[in-house]
Amino acid sequence: MTAPATPAAPADHQPSQGALRDFLGLLGYAGLGSFALLARDAARAPEIRTQLVFSRMAAGELAEIDYVEQLVMEHGGAFDQLLATYQDLLNDFMLRAVPRDWWERLIRSYVGYNLLQDLLRTLAEGLPAALRERTEASVGKSGHDDYVAALLAPVLAAEPQLASRLGLWGRRVVGESLTLVQRLFQEHPALVELTGGEGEPAARISHLMGQLQAEHSRRLQRLGLNA
Repeated sequence: MTAPATPAAPADHQPSQGALRDFLGLLGYAGLGSFALLARDAARAPEIRTQLVFSRMAAGELAEIDYVEQLVMEHGGAFDQLLATYQDLLNDFMLRAVPRDWWERLIRSYVGYNLLQDLLRTLAEGLPAALRERTEASVGKSGHDDYVAALLAPVLAAEPQLASRLGLWGRRVVGESLTLVQRLFQEHPALVELTGGEGEPAARISHLMGQLQAEHSRRLQRLGLNA
């Protein structure tokens, strides 16, 4: 899936230490939270092949944890404490969007997990070059969206009632996800430095939210669903 288009950060761009720490905390907890999300999907998958695929994706989400922890320490942060500042925020996603069956579980991850990947890629545009390149090389590389689209698209094409239900569910999940993105910037305002562009923080956040919504719409269209 194509990442949201954002203005490229200049090579010498240097965000504040607070913005860097907050991004690294988000990156670290995103990996931890994504691991938990995909591991739960793997445990409930109806077929062994899907269990294996999601388990490997979950394991891949932890691959950068040691690297991120080292960077946090270099920037004067305590890794565990920094990750804890995101715990309630990301855990709320699980509480706000509880799936009723396997199909809703797939849509929850397809929407929520991939929107988080879009957010990380977008914020990475505001990082110094070396960290930006390392982040872009690791974020959103699991192939989750392609795999889930391949699983779901033929089922939804054959079952219009299921497609209608999951379209409504997808709209609910993205609504909850975008609400939590807004809360993210309220609780970690230094992250606004990484959003790129010009103008007041509210306008920059609004622009980013529009980009995330557009990516979500394209993602649902792959499944033949209306955003």
